[in-house]
Parts: sequence; C-alpha cells; structure tokens
Amino acid sequence: MVLIFFLISIHGFLAVSNPVGEGILVVEAWIPAKTLEESAIVFNSRRYRYLVVVGGPMQGSASNSNDPTTWADLAATRLEKLGLDTKKLVQISVPAVSFGRTLVGATAVKRWRSSRISVCCVDVFTVGAHARKSWILSRYALGDGYRVGIIAGSPDSYDPRFWLASRRGIWVVVRNLAGYMYWKFWIQFHGKLSPS
Repeated sequence: MVLIFFLISIHGFLAVSNPVGEGILVVEAWIPAKTLEESAIVFNSRRYRYLVVVGGPMQGSASNSNDPTTWADLAATRLEKLGLDTKKLVQISVPAVSFGRTLVGATAVKRWRSSRISVCCVDVFTVGAHARKSWILSRYALGDGYRVGIIAGSPDSYDPRFWLASRRGIWVVVRNLAGYMYWKFWIQFHGKLSPS
C-alpha cells in the first residue's frame, strides 16, 4: 500500500507549484518551447516586473554563427517572437558546468538582482518534476531576503498522469527525485551559500 501511494503521489510532489505571483519571474531557459510559451502567459497574467531567462551554452553551438549560442539567448528570442515586452525581458547566460546547473543559474540570478533592482519576491518557472529541486536550490541561493515561489510548467515528452507508463516519464521522475534528495541533504550539511 505504501509503495502504491508513493508511486501515485511522487510526481505531484516533485512537480510542485506554489507561486508568489509578483516581483521577478525567473525562467530556466532550457525548458521545452511549448513550456516556455506557458511562462509568457504566466508572466502576462500576474504582477511581475521582469521575466529573467537564465541558461548556459547549448551543445554544438558555434560562436561565429548567427544562431543563439546559449539557452538564455534562444529563450529570449522565442519570447520576443511571442510579443513579450523586451524592456521587461532579461537574459542571464551562465558558464557551462558538468554538475549543479540549477544552482549555478540561481546564484547568477542573485548576483544580477543584487546589483540592479529591489524586489520582494521571485518565482521560478521550470518544467514538471524538476520543480521541487529548482525550488529548494533557488531558496538556498537567494537566501532569506526574498519570498521564493515555484511554478511547474507542463512537460511535453510524457503525460504526467501516466508517467509510470512512459519510459521517459520514469526516467524524469527517478532522476529528479534523486537530484532533489541529493541537494536536500547537501544543503543541510553545507548551510549558507558563500558569496562566490
């Protein structure tokens, strides 16, 4: 019975949505295009001042090409085509990392926010089962000075209701559950984030 309850509820636990609804909407730029469209709808329907896309280099991108070279570039281009006000759109490109991409992005947002504007709140927009991990890492990186919310956009590679029937759904849930547990314990043992 416990195993059945766990399997039924784990996706909902990971794909959490608990938005503040104002301040800054931070979008993890690597999310699928359809989910990125959702972020524009969310931004326009609430009281956000800025939409910040954060992301690192895209694999196989050439620096001498006219094509976007980072996920932040690509997401910003897509959002501009959707009609998002460019005065409210901010791109933050982060370096390539082999581990801890979400934490690097959240830390970059803190550095940008600290040097430019004063807001009370940050909502992070990501995709599906990645939300719980993004939420704890964003709260950790941004610190106690902000209310940090989370919004889980819809995944496009599997149906969340039937994730157990999908190889992709199983992979996403298992990977994000392991990532969440790892970072949860890591934060407990490391305490506050250093300024660097």
